Amino acid sequence: MNCIPPQPEFLPGLRALCDEFGALLIIDEVMTGFRVALAGAQAYYGVEPDLTCLGKIIGGGMPVGAFGGRREVMDALAPTGPVYQAGTLSGNPIAMAAGFGLPERSGAAGGP
Repeated sequence: MNCIPPQPEFLPGLRALCDEFGALLIIDEVMTGFRVALAGAQAYYGVEPDLTCLGKIIGGGMPVGAFGGRREVMDALAPTGPVYQAGTLSGNPIAMAAGFGLPERSGAAGGP
């Protein structure tokens, strides 16, 4: 996977520092999401981020990306908040169809 696992104390320590200084903890699960654990490296290491980034894994390998996070962070995004987010392939119907089919095909949703 070409990924260097962190020392056991690293992510909990990083979470504590972010909390102490009022910084957001963003975990990039582009390489680790659904691979390290079904809920990603954050679940595997027991750390809850403020934002999570995911890549092609959610589209079954199709070009797609997504992010999500705590309600108060996500509420800052349009249309309810002042921050606008857009992307070239946002909502691509082929990638979305592949993503919706992924849990069933992988068996993660009780599929075959």
